[in-house]
Amino acid sequence: MRYRELRQRCDRQIRSLVEAGDLPDPFTLDEFLAKLEARRGRRIVLRPSDYIPGRACGMWLQLTDVDIIVYARTAPLHEEHIVLHEVGHMLCRHRGEIGQGDDVMRMLMPDLDPAMVRSLLNRGSYSDVEEQEAELFATLLLERVADRRPADEHQLDADLAPQMDRLRSTFSG
Repeated sequence: MRYRELRQRCDRQIRSLVEAGDLPDPFTLDEFLAKLEARRGRRIVLRPSDYIPGRACGMWLQLTDVDIIVYARTAPLHEEHIVLHEVGHMLCRHRGEIGQGDDVMRMLMPDLDPAMVRSLLNRGSYSDVEEQEAELFATLLLERVADRRPADEHQLDADLAPQMDRLRSTFSG
């Protein structure tokens, strides 16, 4: 699939969120997820993790009555991007392919056979196109709401301001 097609698909997804009133103003991740829960009739549970096996920063687990998004602990804005990437998989109805992730299953449910857990969760890996679509969705959504954030969200700790000023002057010449 070409970039243009992916972009159009992501733009349509975001437009539908806007039309449904699902993008809060000011935008917060918690309020956005609450609106998605209400529209979809399913709870969304966020689970930070210090370790997600493999190269993944996050994953979406679709259970019978709840969606669980596991995301790597990192910088707050990066965490938000990871969560929105997984929301992209969710809203784009990506299913993934069964066949990998036994280490993930062992981490989540160490007492159960990974093959059984995988079949119960229908968890697998996504195609490159699905990954690109989810990544583009998260990026475009964050871009869309960038100017609608609460004033204090992602503010720099006052103690770090001098160091950041030095870094900025170093890289800006």
